[in-house]
Amino acid sequence: MAAAKSLEYSIERAAKQYSLLFTMPSYGKILMLNFVVCVVGGVLVVVLPDFSVSGVVLALQFGFLLFLFSTFSDLFVKRVLMRYDPIFTVRRCGSLSLFSVLLWLCFLLIGSFSALFFGSWTFWFDLLLIGFAAVCIFRLVVFSFTSFRPQLIIVLASLLQPVLCLIPMFYVLYSVTYPLGPTLLAYLFLSIPTSILAAFAFTRSVDSVGAESLHTPTTAISRAFLANWMEDLVDPIERVFERFGCEKTISSSILAFARKNRLKSLIVVSSVHPGPFRNVGSSRLPSMIQKALEEKHGCIVSTPHGLTGHEFDLSSQQQNRKVLRSILALNDFSAGSSKASIFVRARKDVVSSSCQIFGDCAILTLTLAPETTEDFPEEVGDAILEEASKLGLAHVLIINAHNSIDGLFDVETALECLKEGALEALREASNLELSPFEVGAAKVVPDEFSFKDGMGPGGICALAVRVNQQICVYVTIDGNNLVSGLREKILGALKDLGVDEGEVLTTDTHVVNAIVMNARGYHPIGEAISHEKLIAYVRCVVKEALENLEPVVSSWQVGDIPKVRVIGEKLIKELPLVADRALRRAKIVAVPLFSSVGLLLMVALFLLQL
Repeated sequence: MAAAKSLEYSIERAAKQYSLLFTMPSYGKILMLNFVVCVVGGVLVVVLPDFSVSGVVLALQFGFLLFLFSTFSDLFVKRVLMRYDPIFTVRRCGSLSLFSVLLWLCFLLIGSFSALFFGSWTFWFDLLLIGFAAVCIFRLVVFSFTSFRPQLIIVLASLLQPVLCLIPMFYVLYSVTYPLGPTLLAYLFLSIPTSILAAFAFTRSVDSVGAESLHTPTTAISRAFLANWMEDLVDPIERVFERFGCEKTISSSILAFARKNRLKSLIVVSSVHPGPFRNVGSSRLPSMIQKALEEKHGCIVSTPHGLTGHEFDLSSQQQNRKVLRSILALNDFSAGSSKASIFVRARKDVVSSSCQIFGDCAILTLTLAPETTEDFPEEVGDAILEEASKLGLAHVLIINAHNSIDGLFDVETALECLKEGALEALREASNLELSPFEVGAAKVVPDEFSFKDGMGPGGICALAVRVNQQICVYVTIDGNNLVSGLREKILGALKDLGVDEGEVLTTDTHVVNAIVMNARGYHPIGEAISHEKLIAYVRCVVKEALENLEPVVSSWQVGDIPKVRVIGEKLIKELPLVADRALRRAKIVAVPLFSSVGLLLMVALFLLQL
């Protein structure tokens, strides 16, 4: 469980570190910024050592030429060299060139001040060549970590812009009659292969971290994540998950309510965890199950969260389809019961458990609200099922309400209370008399709430149950948790509708994760969404469910799906470690490696000028 939270934290942290790649401005704005940097920076680095009318004219020419050659290289890289690369759009090529020019201009600015102070263009020339090597290394490292193209193409794409930008720089030196002799060619023949070797030595060192732990280069893992985060591509990252995941048996339970052989509502609880993020793995599975069953049966479907954590994230879309096929095959709801217990609640310390029995099947919900309620361990479910069997129940749908988040979550401290609270609610409900019951169901998908707001495509579902004089409501929201206190607000807002008891549940969908750049990488329900608006929608859907209350019979089905590939505990533990080790390795290697290369090239340049 701790490893699963570590993975989620690592993903969110990495997503924040790459936020610039998501929030990049349009290509037009990047082009404009590139133009300003080239012209203003170009004027500064040329006018400082030659402050004259001719110097200003030369500086403007230099800035315009630098912009033209840089822009041409971007277009050529994208249209030719990176044509089939999913990550490097013309926008990202332009952004990389912008940072490359900025880096180079920093070197040239130092050279300009030196030239002004010493009265010689030699320092300008020297810093130009040192900056050339720095830019080459920078671009080689960036392309190596992000591009899917072969190494030769990566080298060409990395070197094209700095090589072309040498032309306007040499034009400046030629205009001020600085001698460009064999020193230049000798240095270029030395610095280009040296830069390539330095960049590849760096990436090879970082790659070895992933190779040691997962037998996959770190850059391959990095590219896979970036392809998803930047272009929504799932295949690269899912290939990693498929390769290193493990096989598990997945259980899915359906509680059905029918009227005159017509299904009215279904509650589906699966042992699949809906993660890890965005459109990868089983992140969208709750709404996929909901949509598939609604289309098949024409009824309202709720898919609240079960008890599993990230180790039960499915590894690919192929596994999603396998689980969906199995759930759709659970369609024998002929044998049913027309009686149910009332909704009962038990409290144990911070744990609130609810239970309601339909025939020989129970619904049991668990929450720590208003304390943080995240994923619970499987052992809680094992204890509940064992006790249910002793009490004569055939099955229990165990739901983690997943309905409050407010800081850190330590499940170990609440573990015993979870078990005791659940068993108390189960025992209390099993001692109650069963009576005829009615069910009403409704659903709304608010158009104004998006993934960025934390709302998944499944919207809001309400299942109302009337037993004797008690009305209870199960509200299921397609989101990843609720902000603390919102659950209580929602339940309080339903009292005047005649609702006596109820619970607010979420699906824990991770389709909303790694989309926004905040501390979590997503918004729980109620953080970006107005509480008043959300409660208005909930009241509306609950009213509709109450209006269509009618006598029904309940039935249930359980299906086990063997050999389903999930991410698994090993990968959950290793991925965050690989990320941390790779970052540490990069920090350790970068300074001595690139400092040594810089010193070597400076010494070589000095010797060539003797």
